[in-house]
Amino acid sequence: MSAPHFVIAGAGIGGLTMALSLARRGIATTVVEKRTGFGELGAGLQITSNSGRVLDALDLALPLKRVSVSSHGLMIRRWANGARVLEMPSSPERMPTPFRMMKRNDLHTVLLDAARAMPNIRLLVGRGVQEVSQDADGVTVALGGQNGEAISALGLIGADGLWSRVRDLTGDASPPVFTGYEAWRAVVPARAGDKPRVTLHMGPGRHAVHYPVAAGREINLVVVRQAKEAREGWSRDGDRAIVTEHLAGASQSLRDLTGAAEGWQVWSLFDRKPAAMARGRIALIGDAAHPILPFLAQGASLAIEDAAVLARLLADTLGREGAAGVPMAFAAYAAARAQRVARVQEESRGNGRNYHMGWPLSIARDFALKRLGPDGLRNRYGWLYDWQDAA
Repeated sequence: MSAPHFVIAGAGIGGLTMALSLARRGIATTVVEKRTGFGELGAGLQITSNSGRVLDALDLALPLKRVSVSSHGLMIRRWANGARVLEMPSSPERMPTPFRMMKRNDLHTVLLDAARAMPNIRLLVGRGVQEVSQDADGVTVALGGQNGEAISALGLIGADGLWSRVRDLTGDASPPVFTGYEAWRAVVPARAGDKPRVTLHMGPGRHAVHYPVAAGREINLVVVRQAKEAREGWSRDGDRAIVTEHLAGASQSLRDLTGAAEGWQVWSLFDRKPAAMARGRIALIGDAAHPILPFLAQGASLAIEDAAVLARLLADTLGREGAAGVPMAFAAYAAARAQRVARVQEESRGNGRNYHMGWPLSIARDFALKRLGPDGLRNRYGWLYDWQDAA
């Protein structure tokens, strides 16, 4: 093999960030996507400062600025009456890298355009990973699709999401577990006078989040509610009457905002314990390794972090050890990430419990938040947002 080369399964946000992070270090990749086209489903997402630093280092700050909104802070309200619980303005001094709010598809397009401009990134669609074998020299990855082929590489990186085929191939048979909740997502046109910030409405067994996206032209809505049954897969169409009934007890301002929404999409929310993030010449990143519930807005961010750390360790190890060092680099990556990703998973689960408290526990929760105050809340999550990869 004339140059280091890896196969990446999954052309989502994590997979493309992985490919770009390796390509910038002179390492070639083949990115395989089982879907028949490149694209990213979903409504909006938040790229917080921890992952934003990684994207800026990939020279993506300018294209991201064109499609995103910089958050001016966080507002927390009660579900039923909209009463303010806590307002936390943004702090540019503390967090010079902005919290960016954008459509998931807009971020994916920025990454895809950058990947297509790199000569050492090969993109294949409709070609999911079927099997993999590994030996002392590398891996052989068998692909599905009409023109199935086998690709030789130094290693395989699974970035193929919650229902990861690559994770299955490592021998991890632990299934995703339904949480009893589902997320309803939609976008509505932006309204004059809305502040560019994240607003959270907390209620018993439910919550809602909204924030501007698409350079401020639209507002992303997420309504989380309890559900009796789960459906696999990424999304399905939602019946507007169901979410309207669910919002009947919400504040007037929240009902006015969500009442303008059409085309609701529904995701069943699953949890899954962290995987062994490396097995020999196979590594996992993002949801394939550690699915994050959407209660801390860190799913995409952790995948981006993973890509940065793994690319750095691979480049360093290949420079010292050559191809034989790949399992060593993968193992070092798993060790470097295990504690942090487990903590983020648990914090997200904890937020879900806190958001959904009923009376009287919600009274104690709101009192604790007010007592904590904006500075206390910032300090509480400093460990998360101040993260930087060890260069």
